[in-house]
Amino acid sequence: MSNSDPNSKPHTSSLSSHPLPSGSSHLLHIEKLVAGGFGLGRLNGQVVLCDGGIPGETVQVQVLSRSKGVIQGKILDVKESADSRVDPVCPLVGRCGGCQLQHVRYEEQLAQKWLILEDTLRRVGKFFNVSISPVIPSPRPYGYRQVIRMGIGRGHDELFLGFFESRTTHLLPVESCFLVDEDFRIVLDSVRSGLRSIAIDGLKLEHVEVRWSQLEKGCLLVFGGRAIIKEQIERVFHACADIPNVKGWIYECAGASEHDSRRHRRQEPIVRGADHVWEDYGGLRLKTGFRSFMQANWDVFQLLGRTVVDWLGNVKGKRILELYAGTGPLGLILAMRGALVTCVEGNPFAIHDARESIRVNKISGCRVRISSVESYLLTVQSGAYDVILLDPPRTGLTPTVIRQLTALHVPILFYISCDAASLARDLKSFCEKGYEIRRMQPFDMFPQTAHVETLVELVVSSPRKNMTE
Repeated sequence: MSNSDPNSKPHTSSLSSHPLPSGSSHLLHIEKLVAGGFGLGRLNGQVVLCDGGIPGETVQVQVLSRSKGVIQGKILDVKESADSRVDPVCPLVGRCGGCQLQHVRYEEQLAQKWLILEDTLRRVGKFFNVSISPVIPSPRPYGYRQVIRMGIGRGHDELFLGFFESRTTHLLPVESCFLVDEDFRIVLDSVRSGLRSIAIDGLKLEHVEVRWSQLEKGCLLVFGGRAIIKEQIERVFHACADIPNVKGWIYECAGASEHDSRRHRRQEPIVRGADHVWEDYGGLRLKTGFRSFMQANWDVFQLLGRTVVDWLGNVKGKRILELYAGTGPLGLILAMRGALVTCVEGNPFAIHDARESIRVNKISGCRVRISSVESYLLTVQSGAYDVILLDPPRTGLTPTVIRQLTALHVPILFYISCDAASLARDLKSFCEKGYEIRRMQPFDMFPQTAHVETLVELVVSSPRKNMTE
């Protein structure tokens, strides 16, 4: 294809087998979207990935770099656009690293996420005949986030809030984020104004996290950084003291040095007001403290919980183990329905929150354990549980955990994943060790981004039933 950049030398990529020079531009046909929301095309047999494309489009792309045989490109112009292309609502799309799909109509976002999941299962897991249900949409494509963390940067004469620029560690000033609703946005605007009123000399703030409760119509402000002078933190709290709907102000010191034991007491969090929020989950009041994981899209998390309940049906008397349980929301709603539940979590603060939720909701039949998953599974005997729920980190399960789980021969496993690649890898291991996939339901937990949450039910069967020979 000819080079249309007048500042570049003519280039005939369709005939040449040489690497494409950085800075050259070419016409590229977008074949599909892949993990990360990148548009994939090919030039001279070489894979090109670029932000902002839609399958079926023809774009003018500039070569940026090449790594591991893949070219990173930048779209300069859309020559033939897809019908599903829309104008992003945020002016920072393409610079801010938060949203990858704002340029795609929402219904098409759901379809593309389904295709990305299917493609990843084929490439990574070698699954070719798994039935995947359509992606369940978020009730709110915008304004859905209840947790957001923004970096705190330093301009010429004031502090600002921002997100990291795409593929960099550069903090980009952001005045408004459309992934939070109006009440949440008012809080962020007020925090921004409060920080701008503070003299910045010696104030080592790095980020602020806002945690919003729909139930309480209020939030926590959790600041983080390397400031060690209490008076400085009090200045921050005072500057943000009159913000509407803030229930608590918290500061956590990040990265205290190992040799700084003399200042250990100063590294304890500073808390003014509440250190937690309460949220409704499946009819329960669920406590989440500032050091416990909190779901960003509570509406979709509710839908996921209802799906787990529906798939399990009558759970009265069933013995259920929830691993990587966090504050235990799934285990608690199952225990409320008569299951005998054990929640295992390594974060002691999350377990403390779970115990408080159990007490407030008067739930019986649910016990919680502070332990790593690997250590707890060493104590479990085969036949001890009827169902195991798994919600591991983005990196998925370790080979040790998979080996421990498959040795227990539990009839039903529920696996919740936020990363298609690690999910495909782990499902392959389970299916090679005697399980089969009964059903798979993706959820759009993060609209406008390329991420997809997936719930999978695995049942004991025979190896390789879901896979080609």
